[in-house]
Amino acid sequence: MKHLIYFLSFLLSPTISYADCTLQNELHGQKHFICRAPGTSKDVHVLDFQGGFAETAYYHGYFLRPEIERGILRGVQVRTERAFNELSNKEKETFMLIKNCVIDNYRHSVSNEFKAGLKNLHKGLRDAGGHIEWNAFEETNYMVEFSIFVDAMQRQLEESPTKGKFKVFSSCAPYFVGNSLLKPFKKLAQGLRSLKMGCTGISASATGSTDGALVHGRNFDTGLLGFYEGQQVIVINRQKNGITSVGLGSAGLHYAGGISGINNYGLSVSLHELQTEGTRLRYERGESDIAPYLLHAVLQNARTLNEAIGMIQTRKGFGAWTFFISDSKTDESASIEMSGDTVVVARRQQHAFLGQSNHFLAAATSVEGYEYSLNKTLETRARMTHVNRTVQENWGAIDAQWVINRLSGHYDELVGPRSFGRTTTKVYTAATHVMVPGRQEWWMSVGETYPTNRSHFVGFRLTQDRSNPVQILGVTKAAEDGDKASWYDSMGFYVQAYLSNESDSKSLAGLDQTLKLLQQAQEGSRMNGVFEFPYHFMWARMKVYRAARAILLGDRATAFADLTEAQEKIREITETAYASLHPYEQFQLALWNFRAETLKPQAKTNKNVQHASRVQAQTLLAGLIKKHPQQRELYDLRWSLQQTEQLDIVLDADIRLGTVE
Repeated sequence: MKHLIYFLSFLLSPTISYADCTLQNELHGQKHFICRAPGTSKDVHVLDFQGGFAETAYYHGYFLRPEIERGILRGVQVRTERAFNELSNKEKETFMLIKNCVIDNYRHSVSNEFKAGLKNLHKGLRDAGGHIEWNAFEETNYMVEFSIFVDAMQRQLEESPTKGKFKVFSSCAPYFVGNSLLKPFKKLAQGLRSLKMGCTGISASATGSTDGALVHGRNFDTGLLGFYEGQQVIVINRQKNGITSVGLGSAGLHYAGGISGINNYGLSVSLHELQTEGTRLRYERGESDIAPYLLHAVLQNARTLNEAIGMIQTRKGFGAWTFFISDSKTDESASIEMSGDTVVVARRQQHAFLGQSNHFLAAATSVEGYEYSLNKTLETRARMTHVNRTVQENWGAIDAQWVINRLSGHYDELVGPRSFGRTTTKVYTAATHVMVPGRQEWWMSVGETYPTNRSHFVGFRLTQDRSNPVQILGVTKAAEDGDKASWYDSMGFYVQAYLSNESDSKSLAGLDQTLKLLQQAQEGSRMNGVFEFPYHFMWARMKVYRAARAILLGDRATAFADLTEAQEKIREITETAYASLHPYEQFQLALWNFRAETLKPQAKTNKNVQHASRVQAQTLLAGLIKKHPQQRELYDLRWSLQQTEQLDIVLDADIRLGTVE
């Protein structure tokens, strides 16, 4: 009989304590502890600082140099370098000028405190023996905002080249002519999407809980998976203003409260990234800040929800964000949306709940917001619908464990149980945080396995004892169906396939490694009688891409074999699961079947089959356009289906294992 099981116990008793934290370093009263997650070999670093952001940043760098050098800042550099390497030498020269101009505008606009914190962190790194150069280090801290700008520019250049170019020209010297910007902006935007933070949030008020405590949870979903989860850090700042803040982040992310955090005035926060055409490049000197630091500053300075909102409305920003904030004192929460210099309180609830995902809801920000594909549009709304429905259904029974279970879930609100895609658990979930600010407690995944929210969650409570700054409350895991162990295990192979594709998405050897991992995922899910559309479809999708790469190399025999296998897999999916698929997924099958048929050698393709597959894809697409007329990606796909030659289209298409496209 199917049943839900909990791995390990969920321990909330205040009498339970684990003595697993040891003092590792101390300098000038600033302390670095290492806490071993009970029952695991994973460590969490705890930095207990006296002072604010800028004055303590040095010690973050000094204490954690090895972790920083292989952590999230290194990940940003790797992903950025890879994105720029997709450009031709001429394109790269142009875009280095654009990047330098945009970051110079950011540098002009941000606060002196933020800039001082960067300098102090870098000095700490260098004094500890690090060798990262200042320019590279500084740029890394602006790249997430730059990635939003690049996305927005691609969108604007597609819709209005004149308007798009003017946005660059208005703040940068006019180096650029003609329509040559669009294609490189598209390539760069695709590469920098790995820096995104596409996350799910839940805030449930005390009135809906089992023990009268507001709970605020979030998944941190990022293409920096592989760099983030191995170096997790809790940053405590005990300030002279009487506010003690706790930021949950990763080594080198010194404004850790810009991911998730709490303070001793009962505020809990999380940051969620969106997309907008309304980016802003420049403010008067020192008037603004990058969004992650701004939220960190909120934790360090705000005592109430109103103060937090006021800070965000005053400072504003550059890109597209939602600041998700709860206040346990008043049992309320709010979602503050930012689109460049447009800031609006989109939603605010007391004694109720809010779900959060990655699309704008307020009218003022929605007019500038967008998603890059229909499936992304469906995905972000499905996650929010799922959270809101399940919180409402379980109102009165919410606690930290419930939020852990929900954020670790595998239910697609549009089609039912799924491994990945439109589920709250993403293939690129790097961390899950669940905070109970009224009790100064939080639970965090330690990421010793994939997906990361299958790992152990460790509970912490902040103390006033600087010799023992955190009390470990216990460990837990998300609930799972005990009869589907192989299905859950298969998800780890899919995550590894995603990481493999991130590492090498071009060479045949790299593609073979990804395909092998997808095959292992298929086999694992089959052991529990589960046919996982993401595993099978992405395998077929990548086989078509592999065939295109083989054609470039002149190996048409290999290409034909790959295309044949891809079409066989598409037929298997159609025969096994077609009726259970969403119309967009049905269209994707038809689209890639047509593209596979078109790539076959002239002597081996069947013109009647090719025509029939094109008509099927066009018919399904017409239905999607009728239902979603504002989704511009669908019109691009309609154009692509009209083309005789599909090789360049296949090679340029973005492979998205995260949203299963």
